[in-house]
Amino acid sequence: MGSLPSRNKLQIDGGDIDSPPWTQTVMFSQKYYRDGLLTLSKGFTKINNNTIVRTRTGNEVTDGAKWSRPFRRGKHVFEIVFPRQMRGKHAAVGIGLKKAAVVSESNKSLVGTDENSWGVDLVTKDVSHNKRKLGKFPGVLTSFPDRFYMYIDMDVGSLLFGQEDKFFGAALTDEKLIGSVVYPMISATQTGATITVVYRGKGKQINGPIRKKRK
Repeated sequence: MGSLPSRNKLQIDGGDIDSPPWTQTVMFSQKYYRDGLLTLSKGFTKINNNTIVRTRTGNEVTDGAKWSRPFRRGKHVFEIVFPRQMRGKHAAVGIGLKKAAVVSESNKSLVGTDENSWGVDLVTKDVSHNKRKLGKFPGVLTSFPDRFYMYIDMDVGSLLFGQEDKFFGAALTDEKLIGSVVYPMISATQTGATITVVYRGKGKQINGPIRKKRK
């Protein structure tokens, strides 16, 4: 990812690079089982804690949803299933502050379009924050796969993505995120869009062997 940008500046990255070790080693606790998508716009219907469907007809409004538990520190891994045929004109994922909007009276990439959220449009691949398009991501792919991982590193303020066999890189790094309290977010514009978000656990940096060999 390179060095951190100066205060109030953003860094965009991407490419065919090795994933940070912590993205492959996670710890999960039973206290996380009740977590899920909680704050929904009226256009979404909850199927279960992890899966929602956009039941609003038409695409003039963008509907969003936030995760139930916020994050301020540490590294966190989320698995997202958002099929390409359900993304419509705009479909976004990312993170937002508590006051980030979950609905917009227009068809757009909701996550990342104001000062309270940071996001990536899965259709256009635009990286956005505070009404600014910061670049395209990831450069190595023509589109995000149906199932992918979102990595949130609150220790350095980074939003990263990948899949089982490939790391896409950091979509952005913003030093302003350090110390902030953020919620994972998604948004959709297509009727019938069914999205699943699952928390896989805290990423842990492990140095050396995980288990000592028996003599």
